[in-house]
Amino acid sequence: MRVELLCTGDELVTGLITDTNSTYLEARLFDLGVKVERVTVVGDVRPDITGALLEASARADVIIVSGGLGPTTDDFTLECAAAAAGVPLEEDARVMGWIEERYAARGMAINPGALRMARIPAGAEPVRNPQGSAPLVIQKLGRAHLFFLPGVPREYRALVDGEVLPRVRGWLASEAHRTFRAFRLLRTVRLPESVLNQQVMPLVSRHPRVVFGFRTHAPENHLKLMAEAPTQAEADAALSAAEAACRVVLGTHVYGADANEYAPVLLGLLARAGHTLAVAESCTGGLIAQDLTAVPGASQVFVGGAVVYSEKMKSAWVGVPPEVLARHGAVSRQTALAMAEGVRTACGATFGLSVTGYAGPGGGTPEDPVGTVYCALAGPDFEPRCERVSLAGDRDRVRLFAASHVLEMLRLHLLAAPVSP
Repeated sequence: MRVELLCTGDELVTGLITDTNSTYLEARLFDLGVKVERVTVVGDVRPDITGALLEASARADVIIVSGGLGPTTDDFTLECAAAAAGVPLEEDARVMGWIEERYAARGMAINPGALRMARIPAGAEPVRNPQGSAPLVIQKLGRAHLFFLPGVPREYRALVDGEVLPRVRGWLASEAHRTFRAFRLLRTVRLPESVLNQQVMPLVSRHPRVVFGFRTHAPENHLKLMAEAPTQAEADAALSAAEAACRVVLGTHVYGADANEYAPVLLGLLARAGHTLAVAESCTGGLIAQDLTAVPGASQVFVGGAVVYSEKMKSAWVGVPPEVLARHGAVSRQTALAMAEGVRTACGATFGLSVTGYAGPGGGTPEDPVGTVYCALAGPDFEPRCERVSLAGDRDRVRLFAASHVLEMLRLHLLAAPVSP
């Protein structure tokens, strides 16, 4: 099954907003074993949208179109769909009823512009939007099935999950598509994309039924594996063999698979061992605590943290001795070690983590230029340890990778620690 995406809107081609809809749908389709063949972005130009629809329909089995279904004069994607199919736009009584219900439920008079959303290409099928007014519209153009979705991410995702993907799943299971697929997404940290590629490429020839792909999702890099075979059992077996080989090569760089995300994985390791954690953050400004507390149930493991941005608060809140700050400075190995041990003691936690550094764009010294970060880990039965890292990029990137680095120090320690009898 060949699937293409078409995204419309001047806001996309001018950089005013970022297209998050396509990445969401690509990941969800990959879960079904479908790789998107092409993503096309066009501005609000009628001939360009019409032409893109005709070109895509000549190549693809399924085309998912986003944007241009709203109530304003620059929302004319369905006009272009009608032109591509050579049919008129017609007011649909079902869509009109849905719009009237939505406005009545809010005690609002219908805006005349909203009536535009009830006009769809003749012969097309409307599907009610559970999150908004503009419906999903399904149209056949040649051999291609076209899905027209509103561009608002909340509405787009609801319709993708509730309407588009179930139809695609059904087609994949039909007699027309005999290839069976199995997939796995291996998530890695502290492994540049080029190195990840270099390490797994020798495996490609040994697993001819598996497609290897890569995705960067900073600070992580992901390896995508998709197996294809005449039967599901063969696809599953091919995937299992390739995954096992990749895990051997990549080792502890792989922290999880598929929907496993980093913070829940780390918190799970701590919880299973009966450990707790506290953090002291300077340059990351609470980013670590934010990532951890976004996970439901984090309070079972995460005791608390302190954003100790100034030297005064490094001493007052996590007990860094003033003489350490005076002698070595706020960005130093000694201060990072004192922060980690200090927050661990103050919170009564099993482990303490700390980060201090120069995120930029200002600051830094000849010895420790911008991008230098000290990450420290303190815990029971070992001497506190500190790692100095040099990170490239802007302020946000330095902070992001600093948070990732110190959390990975803890994960690797937990993996190496002996298991209690």
